[in-house]
Amino acid sequence: MPNPGRRSRPTTALLLTLALLAGLVGVAPPATAEAVDRIDAFGNAADAGSPGATQWNRAVGIAAHPDGGYWTTTSKGEVNSFGGAPFHGSLGGSTLARPIIAMAATPKGDGYWLTAADGGVFAFGAAPFAGSTGDLALNEPIVAMASTPSAAGYWLVARDGGVFSFGDARFHGSTGGSRLNQPIVAAAADPRSGGYWLAAADGGVFAFGAPFEGSAGDVHLGSPITTMAAEPGGRGYWLGAADGGVFAYGGAAFLGSSSDNDAGEQVSAMAASATGTGYWLLRSPRPPRPAADAVAAPAGSGEGRRIVYSNTAQRIWLVASDGYVESTYAVSGRRGVPAAGTYSVFSKSRLAYAGHDGITMRNMVRFARGQNLAIGFHAIPRYRDGRPLQSEDDLGGYRSAGCVRQADTDSERLWDFAPVGTKVVVVY
Repeated sequence: MPNPGRRSRPTTALLLTLALLAGLVGVAPPATAEAVDRIDAFGNAADAGSPGATQWNRAVGIAAHPDGGYWTTTSKGEVNSFGGAPFHGSLGGSTLARPIIAMAATPKGDGYWLTAADGGVFAFGAAPFAGSTGDLALNEPIVAMASTPSAAGYWLVARDGGVFSFGDARFHGSTGGSRLNQPIVAAAADPRSGGYWLAAADGGVFAFGAPFEGSAGDVHLGSPITTMAAEPGGRGYWLGAADGGVFAYGGAAFLGSSSDNDAGEQVSAMAASATGTGYWLLRSPRPPRPAADAVAAPAGSGEGRRIVYSNTAQRIWLVASDGYVESTYAVSGRRGVPAAGTYSVFSKSRLAYAGHDGITMRNMVRFARGQNLAIGFHAIPRYRDGRPLQSEDDLGGYRSAGCVRQADTDSERLWDFAPVGTKVVVVY
């Protein structure tokens, strides 16, 4: 029976009931209409079908079955089985505190795990629940999961490279205290050494308890790295880029890459066949663009992955490394503060204090320095009794004494987007 794990914001008993019912259902839920995802198969890996995900329910994870099939999962926790991989249950229809971001399977194929961005872990079939970060305040969201060879444990990996070990998974180190050029986006376990690798968006690879076989950190990439897979015999690993490019290291053989990338989709996950002579790339719809009235980032706001803040427009754009605007929304700052220029996120706090009237600000992301205090992005401040200093409907005009106020959901989005070191461009 599945064990839904612990969450940072506990869901109702209905979630637990739905998860338990999902474990008893013997067939996978139907695919979502208007699918734009697909599977690209290479070597001896056969394309057995795709999950039928959409922009609003993206395909985010794939795991291989030893007999040649595979499972996929979407951001809402819907699991689909292909090529004879048995269905062990899913979270389809459940209300989740945070979206599912990855999945991992037991080596025998008799179970699998799903993990959410807050580190909540959901176990199905014979996959054991060994713990989660669901009730911890994380510095950065979870972006990857990897199982130990025994299937008695697993690692969760955060965007800053923080590693959390559960069950028989040993902690060998992390990049949690390091300043990274680009955030961690993927991880893979080495079945031979019991260690693991972390991969960053720029192709940098960090080896802990496992041999370093190479990286794309010094390669000019046409698209950021989004996924990683270990060669099943522990002889190396592959990196997968958003545009379908594949980079092979060590004894992992290069078996092909995708060249017909659709602008509306990107590779989000990768899995290797049991023999190591094939792999799948899971393509999924890009996240939905914001409303068409403000999609493009302002001219002259630079290049690369960045936050753009227009003081005159009182608007923020979250821009991916390839120029895709992941989100844009109205904010409230102070006229003329800070000055136009390029800054960098230098610290973050889940809760900050104004120092008067009991006022607090959630999700503080500091990027500039004022005369007396740091300037940052944060949620609308609240008095001690919980009353907001302004309504979300008032966002878009100058209201703040210095920082940049956001709606609660937007402050969560920017917090997840912006590890320490993220570029911030202020324009007028």
